[in-house]
Amino acid sequence: MTTRNTLIGKVHALAKQLDYDEATYRTVLLSQTGKTSCREMSFEQLSRLADCLERLIQGKALPEGAQVDRAKGLARGAPMPTERQWTALEGLARRASWSGLKDFRLLAFARHTVKVADLGEMTRAEASKVITGLTRMLAQSSAKELQK
Repeated sequence: MTTRNTLIGKVHALAKQLDYDEATYRTVLLSQTGKTSCREMSFEQLSRLADCLERLIQGKALPEGAQVDRAKGLARGAPMPTERQWTALEGLARRASWSGLKDFRLLAFARHTVKVADLGEMTRAEASKVITGLTRMLAQSSAKELQK
């Protein structure tokens, strides 16, 4: 039988294998379980997280997660992203081989780019910055592939 400590070690080893930095690692934990530390997670959460990380290493898609709450930005009084922006973000995430708006890698990118804790907190201007950043990142990776 697997113990909690074994699962925690497994999660840490998988994250290291995926070459996650500290910020990305914490974002993954938060987006997949709602916790920022493995010590705070239940056995079931640890097990599910380990399975998700293993799927990523194997190149498989992540299981479907919760929907992005697009209404959180209303509390800040700023214009929310348009439907066209959400569609563009989803398309760019899929071009990056991510699983769309629910993928923690998109959340990590948005957190790094515009300092939001959740995609639903983005304003229209912040969504534009994330779209621009993703477009540039994909263009750079395409250019690198062509040079090879």
